[in-house]
Amino acid sequence: MAVKKYPHFHYDNCVSCGICVQACPVGAIDLTRRGKSGKYKNNFPEIVNDRCIGCSMCATSCPMDCINMTADYEG
Repeated sequence: MAVKKYPHFHYDNCVSCGICVQACPVGAIDLTRRGKSGKYKNNFPEIVNDRCIGCSMCATSCPMDCINMTADYEG
């Protein structure tokens, strides 16, 4: 049995382009504000683990290479 992998986002490299959101075939990524007290001005991707099917379309589509797939549950 294969281990399901989840996307892990590296926010330091993310430019909030939303390509990963568009690439997800099941709508498992939302753009949300991250950080304490509005530290970030942009919205960043956040995975909805219950919807994620582990297809890695988000990781392969990211132009900044800031998503990798891991067996670790991010939620």
